Amino acid sequence: MRIQILENRFRWLICGWLLFAGVSCGEDQVAVKRVLWNVEGESPVIAAHYMPWFNNPETSSAPETGWKHWGWQGASIQHAPETRKENGLRDIAATKYPLIGPYTSRRESVIRYHFETAKAAGIQAMIVIWYGPGSETDHVIPKLLDLAEAVGIKISLAYEEKISWPPFRNPGSRDEIVKTATEDLSYLLEKYASHPGYLRRADEPVVFQFNYWGEDALGKKNILPEEWKRIFADLPFPVSYVRQNNDEEYHPTIGGRYLWFTRDEQHIAHFAEASRKRIEEGNLKFFVTMASPEFNDSGVNGWGNGSRVTPGAGLSLFKDTFERASWHGPEMIQLVTWNDFNEGTSIEPTLEDGFQYLDALEVWLGEKTGRPVDLDDNRTPLRRYIESASEAEKNEVPVNANDVANRESDLGVSIPNYLETLE
Repeated sequence: MRIQILENRFRWLICGWLLFAGVSCGEDQVAVKRVLWNVEGESPVIAAHYMPWFNNPETSSAPETGWKHWGWQGASIQHAPETRKENGLRDIAATKYPLIGPYTSRRESVIRYHFETAKAAGIQAMIVIWYGPGSETDHVIPKLLDLAEAVGIKISLAYEEKISWPPFRNPGSRDEIVKTATEDLSYLLEKYASHPGYLRRADEPVVFQFNYWGEDALGKKNILPEEWKRIFADLPFPVSYVRQNNDEEYHPTIGGRYLWFTRDEQHIAHFAEASRKRIEEGNLKFFVTMASPEFNDSGVNGWGNGSRVTPGAGLSLFKDTFERASWHGPEMIQLVTWNDFNEGTSIEPTLEDGFQYLDALEVWLGEKTGRPVDLDDNRTPLRRYIESASEAEKNEVPVNANDVANRESDLGVSIPNYLETLE
């Protein structure tokens, strides 16, 4: 195994020099110009998509807001988190149960636990979903930035493109679409981008975008390439913007692109190959790939449209997507996701999976980069959280969470002795 680690590190170093010289690397390599990003540690940047929208009224300072994102009331599936099952666990709209129980995202103790755990495993940044000024996702951003800076990771925001989405946006013309997006992004940049905890590339703040889809009376429900030129021209300063998917007409106006969840090998390969080609042609600055453990939104019945399930097969899907994420030299790998419990893509420690995803990630990163592997420190933030949590938070922690926090090998989760499979 040591020989393989040395071979991988050597290939990363060689590929790095090739990219500095403007030469493309082979599809199985990952190496980028690490000086471009304001993160600690080796490149490519390892980031995780982060949901800041959960609320548990039992642990929240705003109990009147109710059970945000932990419940679901649909025609065929209902989950009522205010009730507990016979095993003492709450009935949440998810297929996995967080190791600290259903939490409130605004709690400093929760954020610190998340960020410290992520950093221990090798994650350098969180990409936080953001619905716009004044939204529920907006109020928590200052606290996320402050704690990111304190812990030593970075934050980037992911803007929802949904251009017709009352009460946030209800345009009456294409000009209003441009105006609203310009105002939203200007607000983001002016309020958050100068914070030392904000993620930057080439000294420009990084903003991701989730694409919308469909058409209505105003035409496509996407901001069009020419409209983006107008938006960028009116922003207070340059931004390193990263748009979802491979839509060539948006580049080079938009400098970055990223891949969201898929297990389609051909789609993954095409995205990386096409992106590298666009970079070599001068029509794209960088691209972001993805790795994910699984997908299962049966807890919310596919948001009412029927459940979608892509099994993880233990660590198989996570490892396969992680390896493919290195093709053609992306500057970032996005983990999909840290804590989207509704869509079942979480790598946050859970009762069902313990720390297996974070342990695996750290071992794989160690093989590729030489980063020291210390799996016990992945558990330290959980032990600290359990010790310092409020009484209400402690009441949410499952009784066997301490066992998972303190056992190093066979955690009794979905893959017994999983650490042995990583050797």
